[in-house]
Amino acid sequence: MSGLVVAGCGGAEDPAPATSGARPPGASDSPVTGAGESSGLREMMKALSAGGPAAEYLEYGEMTHWRELGVVTASGPEKKEERWLPAIGFGFGALGSSARLLPERTGIDVFGAVRAVSLGNPPNTAIRIDGKQDAAAIRTKLTALGAKPRTIGGQQGLTLAADGAIDPDSALTSELGLLNQLNQVVVTDSVLVSGASADPVASALGGSPSLAADPDHAAIAECLGDVVAAAVTAPPAPTAVALYGVGLRRPAATTDQAVNVVCVLPRGTGVKETFTGKLTTKAVTQSGTPLSDLVEDITHDEVGSGDGAMLRATLKIKQDGPVTLVLKMLHTGELPRLFDPSTPLDPLDLVDD
Repeated sequence: MSGLVVAGCGGAEDPAPATSGARPPGASDSPVTGAGESSGLREMMKALSAGGPAAEYLEYGEMTHWRELGVVTASGPEKKEERWLPAIGFGFGALGSSARLLPERTGIDVFGAVRAVSLGNPPNTAIRIDGKQDAAAIRTKLTALGAKPRTIGGQQGLTLAADGAIDPDSALTSELGLLNQLNQVVVTDSVLVSGASADPVASALGGSPSLAADPDHAAIAECLGDVVAAAVTAPPAPTAVALYGVGLRRPAATTDQAVNVVCVLPRGTGVKETFTGKLTTKAVTQSGTPLSDLVEDITHDEVGSGDGAMLRATLKIKQDGPVTLVLKMLHTGELPRLFDPSTPLDPLDLVDD
């Protein structure tokens, strides 16, 4: 499953849990609606507020495609397709890790979803799941767990705890391993949004401008192409890179070669030289494995022109290599050292010929 940590750490009491949550600029008064079945990363960005924590980090994943390929069924992963299983949890955050147990306790259906996105950095995080859900059943089960009505982002939702609170003795924590990812919930029959606090949840209900309207995020989505798992992040502090994204291109069949993509939007000098010089098959992972053992080929090109030109690397993964290689390298923190000249030096470097 995904390597994203989404637990919020705040413990302050919410003085008015019945009606709170910042409303995104331009948010609609109408109920939240889901994106179309054939959308993708760019379409999911249209559902997120550019002013919310998704601008800092988002992780995206599609479940429909894995069902179509037989990698998962309505009841869970298929072991016969073990090679692709590491890719199926992206976007679902901690809800993906508890996917088998969620329906009985909460009514939430992960394996029947269309797509999902996890957004933000702790403690300002949320999870949005698009696709058919039994909203009435979810509300009933969460109410039985103690949820109360709460208006979030101008829409009717439920609250199980104060913003950021963690109850180690709750059933969700003890039985499902969920710390506070269901503190605040908004659910319809086509979309579920949850999080530790109301503000990030509200931002995942939509708003104007959307994240897709941001030129940098739109360019990253275009550069990544047709991906079924992806992550887009802004460096936590100013660096030579403005934004970067990684992804797994959509395989047409389970026998296909896995193709990973890295897209980088430079802000300073030296990025292209670092990227093309270090992200090669001569690079070594943190575990000491040469990329040449995992990757058949790495090609570099540019998307766009001028100040908005995006640097791109396309990695053809070997049949026995990890299909989510660049996503793993992003989560371990080793990937930025291969394209950002302002990143501190690390043992991850080039292997002598």
